[in-house]
Amino acid sequence: MRPAPARPASGGATPGRPLLTRVKSRLHLRARRAATHLLDGQYASIHRGRSLDFTDLRDYVVGDEVADIDWKATARTGEPLVRRSAAERRHRVLFALDTGRDLAARSANGEPKRDIAVEAVGVLGWLALRHGDEVGLVLGDAEGLEQLPFRAGEAALERGLRRLHDRPRLDGPRSDLAEVLERVRRTVRHRTLLVVVADETEFDDRIAGLVSTLAAQHEVVWLELADADLGRAAATGRPVYDVDGGWSLPAMLHGDRRLRAEADAAAAERRERMRAHFDRHAVSTARLGARDEVVGELLAMLKARRHARG
Repeated sequence: MRPAPARPASGGATPGRPLLTRVKSRLHLRARRAATHLLDGQYASIHRGRSLDFTDLRDYVVGDEVADIDWKATARTGEPLVRRSAAERRHRVLFALDTGRDLAARSANGEPKRDIAVEAVGVLGWLALRHGDEVGLVLGDAEGLEQLPFRAGEAALERGLRRLHDRPRLDGPRSDLAEVLERVRRTVRHRTLLVVVADETEFDDRIAGLVSTLAAQHEVVWLELADADLGRAAATGRPVYDVDGGWSLPAMLHGDRRLRAEADAAAAERRERMRAHFDRHAVSTARLGARDEVVGELLAMLKARRHARG
């Protein structure tokens, strides 16, 4: 069940600055500069493998290996510089998102999940571009899929963010994450960093099998968008409904403690099943409930990922 305390807007395009510009502006707020700098450094080491095919130099960022510092160039310039390999410039990052009606629901803090997804894809996509990587997207729902090719420019990332922002609608097609992952399995042959941004979907055998298959070929990161809290939503006195099934929770059950306990237990069991499966396949994961949590949660995930690799 994906409860929502109120029906969000239908997801049409909004006027004003480009979405990527908004994401970067939020990243550059004074209070977030240190976290953003750390995030940039952690991203630099996210890909497996190193290359001795030296090509150029770049500024040192927190998270770079000391062994990569070019001490002669550093002495000449007075600023720490690291050697950048050819392999470091050839990475590809693929975002896979189910943009069905589930993404039009509200998140744990009441924000549209769509907005949190835009923030997360915008942050990681922008970091990828800063590091010379290419970014692609696979978007879709139960009625169709859309695949945006890998590109290395901000204009292409902005187009992807706009499609992600505009596709989800409460009156749109149903969600189908399995078909999105199946498209990736069928069409993406080269190794990528695969970032799945998903609703709190049912982690059934089909999705578990697709995760196993994809993790054998790609490096996989799973970002989960937290559902609205059932009890908190009911306490507002507003209708609580499931955006996927379209049914409403009867008012007489809004304060039912037994129902709340059963829902919490089911959610905990589902998360544990996912965690165990992800651990077996070295899939990194983060849970996002608000735009303001995105940078901190991504930083914690990337640090844990790097630590796990030693």
